[in-house]
Amino acid sequence: MTIVILGGGIDKNGNLPQYVKKRLDKTVEIFRKNKNAKILASGKYSFLYPKKLLPPITEAQAMKDYLIKKGILKKNIFLENKSKDTISNAYYSKKIYFIPKKEKEAKIITSEFHLPRVKYIFKKVFGKDYKFQYIAISSNLNKKSAGKVQQRQKELLKKTKKILEKMKGGDHNFLKNKFYKLKYYREKRPD
Repeated sequence: MTIVILGGGIDKNGNLPQYVKKRLDKTVEIFRKNKNAKILASGKYSFLYPKKLLPPITEAQAMKDYLIKKGILKKNIFLENKSKDTISNAYYSKKIYFIPKKEKEAKIITSEFHLPRVKYIFKKVFGKDYKFQYIAISSNLNKKSAGKVQQRQKELLKKTKKILEKMKGGDHNFLKNKFYKLKYYREKRPD
């Protein structure tokens, strides 16, 4: 069994936001109950970062460093450090980790506001041959911020469904060479 932690941002100095640390704390809690599990930290940095302001390390590496400080051994942590959004989190996790290791089950950890998109994307990218348990961590956002984040996530889910509408479930190769070239991505990326 694998525990997958999805990245959720990193600042220009390589620091993780508090809600990502909460995901990692939950990972530690689950791992301590199942010492045979492996951990996959997923994320490079957002595709929205201007090229001049890239962080010094990837989200995956920052998450690994955090987990090591919490007592998890390096040998139990794997990195997927190519993805720059949720769709590529799923794609690269499947290509780099799940397929080569013949892993078919995982617990996927994200924040509650992110959960509907994560479920949709992972089901679409992985297909029916994989069994996932999704764990949503409360972000503890204030009511105003939570409303804005939820609205933004609804908009992103709608766009995600549009991007993936022609993709058959499990056909991750549909996405090959398409990341950050789609109109949606080009519109959002600052210069």
